[in-house]
Amino acid sequence: MLPDTINPTASLLDSAQPQVNLGRWMHQCELIKSYYHGTCVFIIQRIALGFEVTVSSTNEHPIFSVGSTYPADFILFKKVVSSSIEGRNQNLASFMLDELPREFDGIQHILSRPIYWPDGSVFGGLCVINPHLPQNAQHEAMLEPFQILLQQDLTLLCQNSRIDSLSMRDQETGLLNRYGFLLMAPRQLNLSRRFGAHAGIIFFELTPNTTQKTPPIASSSINEPPAEKHHRWLANLLQNTIRTADIAAHYHDTQFVVLAFIDNERDILQIIKRTEKLLEQHNQHLKLDIGYSFFSPSANVKLPEMIDAARNNLTSQQPTTHQPTQGNILKSVSYDNSPPHSTALV
Repeated sequence: MLPDTINPTASLLDSAQPQVNLGRWMHQCELIKSYYHGTCVFIIQRIALGFEVTVSSTNEHPIFSVGSTYPADFILFKKVVSSSIEGRNQNLASFMLDELPREFDGIQHILSRPIYWPDGSVFGGLCVINPHLPQNAQHEAMLEPFQILLQQDLTLLCQNSRIDSLSMRDQETGLLNRYGFLLMAPRQLNLSRRFGAHAGIIFFELTPNTTQKTPPIASSSINEPPAEKHHRWLANLLQNTIRTADIAAHYHDTQFVVLAFIDNERDILQIIKRTEKLLEQHNQHLKLDIGYSFFSPSANVKLPEMIDAARNNLTSQQPTTHQPTQGNILKSVSYDNSPPHSTALV
């Protein structure tokens, strides 16, 4: 199973991955091209939109250039990625003329071998165009060392992602990350229930204030994106606002979560109002989308349900098309034997 942070249908070209050295992949394509005396060697990846050329050897004529895409139902590449692990040698004479794009004109054979992610799912394929093949040779088997090398890079990418996900701290803000929150919060919650403390989950999400006509204030650092600056500011604010027993985390992208142990539901509102007031002083071009859930010690609700109840109250999680235009939005769910309610703070 791949790590949650790895999307196998996302193009490797869209994000820099130091574990996947595309320059080395291109060098491997050059070596294969030299060995087989082929016209071109390239690697395709199966992505959400179909197939994409990830790397390609240098060619006299620009064919199969990096970033070229082909539809998901392109029969030739479907056969490439669905072949056995040993690969196949395809004679294009078996295809109808209207089944292949014009760049395949003059191509007689494609020698290929599939490439796999560490969990065995298909990444894509390694393709050699018009190889010169001596008779009675295991042509596909000669691609195996290159296949293994490429798959080792994909394995390294997944291993690095798992290591990052096991880190409990968010590098951007210094708060706990989602993994750290899910690890630490249940222990604190169980302890608080033993002492009869109420608990609240509060989600904060930074959003642009559309009522402001002037653009947001830029970052003080030329190399620092404004979003990261605001995330760090909100993280510092939450750390200074909550008490020692409370837990704050950078949960996801623009979302922050606080597990607060309180005497009653009014304490949650005080935390929220204080945060809103300080945000307004910091930058009037930002606003907070807020959702919370409140729980009594006797509430038989587990932490994942508490998190979902609070997070689902965020405006960004709502299916409705109507979006509020003024003020910060506060929505809540209460699990203290009182009916759920919603409140708007303006």
